[in-house]
Amino acid sequence: MQAQPFKKVTEASYLTADKAWSYRAILRYFYIQHERMREFLFPEEIYAHLIESQGFDGYTEEQLHQDLDQLVMWNNLVARQEMGRSKTIEEFKKKRFRYQTTPYTVEFERMLQDMKKGGSVLVVR
Repeated sequence: MQAQPFKKVTEASYLTADKAWSYRAILRYFYIQHERMREFLFPEEIYAHLIESQGFDGYTEEQLHQDLDQLVMWNNLVARQEMGRSKTIEEFKKKRFRYQTTPYTVEFERMLQDMKKGGSVLVVR
């Protein structure tokens, strides 16, 4: 069997997954913050934004953590353990993470924004 010239783009999985509505909202928020030069976000901030958004009634912090874990698995986000804010051993063991979007995801979101505006998505470099 011959090797395929194109591999599956795992980073695009969030666009068509069953929970695309939540994944896209999360990553759109990351993209907006990225454009504002804010690279690292904490789950509490993301959750506060989402519960103010339409369609997130009843959405829990546990669901957010599951969604963030899935987005890390698809390489849309990078999780980094926050070491400096632990005040107790229990807090340190809880492994508090902050998240950063990946370059692939930034480009997907930029393309989607351009498409939404009706602009061209072709970039010649």
